[in-house]
Amino acid sequence: MIRGLGAPSSATERARIERLLSVVRATRPLPHSGGELYYASNITGRAQVFRQAAAGAEPELLGPSENRMLPHAHTPLGLLVRADHGGDEIWQLGLLAASGYRPLTTDPRAIHRSAILHPDQRRVGLSWNPGGQADMVLGELDLATGSLATWATPGGFWEWAAWSPGGDRAAVVKLMGTPTEAYLLDRDATLTRVLPGALRTYPVEWREDGLLVMTDLGRDYVGLALVTEGRLEEVARWIFEEEHDLEGVRVAPSGSKAALVVNEGIYDTVRIVELPSGTILERLPLPPGVVTNDHSGGPDYHVAWKPDGSGLFVSWEQPTHPAEIYEWPGANRRTFSSEPPDDLVAPIESSYQSFDGLSIPGLFYRVDETPRPAVVEFHGGPEGQSRATFVPIAHLLNSIGVNVFLPNVRGSAGYGMRFQSLDDRTLRWNGVKDGCEAARHLKRSGAATRTAAMGGSYGGFMTLAVLVEDPDLWDAGVDVVGIADWHTFFENMPPWRGVLRVNEYGDPKGAEAEFLREISPIHRARTIKAPLLVIHGRNDPRVPVEESMQIAEATGAELMIFEDEGHGIASLPNQVTSNRRILEFLSAHLLG
Repeated sequence: MIRGLGAPSSATERARIERLLSVVRATRPLPHSGGELYYASNITGRAQVFRQAAAGAEPELLGPSENRMLPHAHTPLGLLVRADHGGDEIWQLGLLAASGYRPLTTDPRAIHRSAILHPDQRRVGLSWNPGGQADMVLGELDLATGSLATWATPGGFWEWAAWSPGGDRAAVVKLMGTPTEAYLLDRDATLTRVLPGALRTYPVEWREDGLLVMTDLGRDYVGLALVTEGRLEEVARWIFEEEHDLEGVRVAPSGSKAALVVNEGIYDTVRIVELPSGTILERLPLPPGVVTNDHSGGPDYHVAWKPDGSGLFVSWEQPTHPAEIYEWPGANRRTFSSEPPDDLVAPIESSYQSFDGLSIPGLFYRVDETPRPAVVEFHGGPEGQSRATFVPIAHLLNSIGVNVFLPNVRGSAGYGMRFQSLDDRTLRWNGVKDGCEAARHLKRSGAATRTAAMGGSYGGFMTLAVLVEDPDLWDAGVDVVGIADWHTFFENMPPWRGVLRVNEYGDPKGAEAEFLREISPIHRARTIKAPLLVIHGRNDPRVPVEESMQIAEATGAELMIFEDEGHGIASLPNQVTSNRRILEFLSAHLLG
């Protein structure tokens, strides 16, 4: 029985809650030329590699491992896979073949990112940071020998994006939070900037007629453009340009068409377009939902063409159903990993006016029109966006009579760069004020009687921040892997994370040092009045576990640390434990 819920009125209700406590997803589809579908599923507890011989066939677990493992690419030497340990995101590469698993990378402190298969399919371009250093190395990995060859170490956080058609050059990317710079890289380490006037440019594929890039050059939203090698400073042709952000692109093996993932608010559309004209050939007839986007990769990582280009697989998530893999042509569901209750609440797209008149969009999981307690849940990022994904805690709370509101405060992605930049650096507290206005809006409109704040990662910071901004507004708080002190956050994180985040948050040793101290919730922790639950994974590489330890000590909050988790709770047993405790805690303080 769930403590604090009282006695559920029937065995059916208790069973319904148990079904929602853990979530099974099917992600990263990777079809093979033989007709089999490889994919990742956490049905065993952590994400593992499965193979399905044909539609309707029973999936087969390959290379069982205690670590999270994902299928990455088919090669003549076997299946290239990525694996980390305990959610630490220190990704290693290996090969799965009939003879078993063979590791390719051996540095336990180095992350190995963006492994892009060479045209000869016997090596990959990638980036890695030897010994866990801050600066990434760009180079290639030989799949037969496991040897790494360095091309360049330009300083900062880099990814390998695409090979040239001949395989002798590369397109690479420097990531600095929102700003994303693209370059052409030669083996002699020469770098040539692509679209220097853009804030964000990410190469998708290098074609004979030029480079396909996702970019915002001259626009508020990211589109798809063709850039020719002779005129790298300008767009030769726009292929996709709408008042919506392009989230991902997958080019078909023939190069004649591409699948575009388009952010249309709380939902995605997946469109098949002709290249290079951009003519829309079809919109996939999927139910309302989004393409999966997680710590393993963005939406483009969870979309894959069949090797002959005749069809497409996509990991598609609905607000009332966790991610499953669907097949196009058509919209046939290929995997059947889980079946949640069929009467779950779908979110309503909503908005409210903030303190300065800015309209803030959001999603509302509302049980009915009756005034009742509500949880305001903040997304991570800060460049994240709450969307119509499957949010198990929202359904759990709905099941006990609590509404859930997810605001996309200023600084959220998906609404153009102008909106996304409204909380940069010293503007950050305006987003916190948006969070408090969300709760006030719910109370003013009669939709909420009591309110609690909850969030993970940057959403954990938002939770702590709204609790200190207006202590009397909130009846409870749940902080999951959140930031309590911006200075210790930077001091304790891995060096490679720091170079990514300083541009967005500010320099803790530079001009923003005092401001970051002022907005750190730890320094006003004693003003928090609401009961607080704090949750963290010991192996978190993004937000050090010390952040949760110090806020719990300063406030007397209940602290749960999972020894085998990283940034968030990934394993099914731990999901059950954490979700159950969150449900108990919020039930006690909102319904008690």
